[in-house]
Parts: sequence; C-alpha cells; structure tokens
Amino acid sequence: FLLTFVKGKQADQVMREKPHLATTVMKSIGGGLARMHDAASGTNESVAKKSGLRWYETDGGCCDVQDQINGNILEKILDAKDSEWKDTFLDFGGRTYQRELEALRNEMKLAQDGKIEHGILHGDPFADNALVNAETGKLSAFIDIEDFCVGPLLFDLACCAIGCCFTEEQKEEDTCSGADGRPLQVLHMSLLAALLEGYGRDRNLPTMEKEHFVAFMRLALLCNCSWRFAKFNGSDAPDDAPEEAKQSFLELQERIIYLHDPKVIQQINKILDNDDNAL
Repeated sequence: FLLTFVKGKQADQVMREKPHLATTVMKSIGGGLARMHDAASGTNESVAKKSGLRWYETDGGCCDVQDQINGNILEKILDAKDSEWKDTFLDFGGRTYQRELEALRNEMKLAQDGKIEHGILHGDPFADNALVNAETGKLSAFIDIEDFCVGPLLFDLACCAIGCCFTEEQKEEDTCSGADGRPLQVLHMSLLAALLEGYGRDRNLPTMEKEHFVAFMRLALLCNCSWRFAKFNGSDAPDDAPEEAKQSFLELQERIIYLHDPKVIQQINKILDNDDNAL
C-alpha cells in the first residue's frame, strides 16, 4: 500500500553518516524487498493487467529494460550530441555496448520463458530510494516508484545490489584507479552479504536466480548506465546539463567492467552459497 507520509531518512545518507549501521540498513532493505517480492510472486501478464499494474514488457518500468531489448535505447545513444562521449559509451574498457546488450537479451530470455519468477518490482531500489530510521537503520519505506511494475524479481534484487553495495576506493596512481583518476568502483562485500541475508530471511533465492545473479547485476547496470547517458547526452538532453551529469554514466560502466573479474564473481558466488570464507 502507499503512504502519504512516512518518517525516515534516505538510506545512503544514513550509511555515510553512521557507517556502523550500514549492515543493519542493508539487511532491512533486503528484507523489505523480499516481502514485496513474495507478496505477489508468480504474477503473470494477464493478472498484472487485470489488477491495473504495469507489465514490464509492454508498459515500461524496470528501468526500461524492454526498450534495451527492442533497440530503442540504442537509437537514443546513436543520436547523442557529443560524438566523443558517444564513442566512450559504445566502447569502454575492452567491452562494447553491443556485447553487453546481447548478454542482456540472452539473460532476459529466462524471464520471457518463465524460468525465473515474476512479481511486483520497485524497479529502481537504489539506497537513495529507501527511507530508514536514522537511529536504528530499520527500513521505513521505499520511495520514488516511477519504475514500479510487474517483472522478473531477480532484476530488482540485482538492481538493489548495484545501487546500494558499491563503494569508491582511491588507489595509488600506479595501481588500478578508475578512469581519468576517478576512485575505483568496488563492491562492498559485507554490504552485499547483508542485503542477501536480509532478503533470504523472507524469500528463498532459487538456484536459477543465484546462478544468474551476477549477470543480472551487469544488465541492471547497463540499463541504469544507458539511462544516464541518454538523459544527459542524448538529442533531448538540456544544453546546460552540467559536465558531472554528462559523465555520470562512467562510474556505472566501471562497475560493469569490475563485475567481469573472475575473482569478484567467485567471491559473490561464495556469498550466495553462504560460504563463511567469502568475506
């Protein structure tokens, strides 16, 4: 149900100001997300539409993942104003947008074929879209529901992980710092473990979803990365968009590259398997 007022503070701000509460915050967010997912797990397109809910393939939401599949986002990218930034977006870190897009399409076939569960999604469960009690870290509510829809539950969990569990790590100049001297994007494994622990208390993650979790993290990043690029660099972007906004897609590209590292994948899989040696 929707509340017109709820007391709380944005989760990302609480975790910055009170790092000792960070794992509590993430466990609580995980639990809240799982309860929302479990409430209508198994909902199909017909039931969604009869209930007046958006279905991700036809009505939007879910970070416009269907527009990625259909090639609509690519059209916006190719129409970008700045050719230099367009080239950077399409070819980054030894990866290419086309290769990541093909991987996204392959993974989303699992949802289209009914091999992973569908249900109610927030669609954009980043830490700034969750309100928590600033003293206890307990979840108060999710906010900003413009991407709310019925779709594959794994997308929402993966999106939450990439939007809540990354941190910036400044490396020495001669090591692997981020592009152009920006801090390196690193997954905070303790926060990820807390998110998955909290989620698992209210909804058991099926084996299929565990096996494809990292791939869905990458495709959720691609959707968010593309949205940022099109919003601030596309043909409809405001002429006075700040440079910081124009470049905001870069950190998400770096996260995609990071999530191709076999050591990182192995560590995430250990967390998914509840391996005590993962952290």
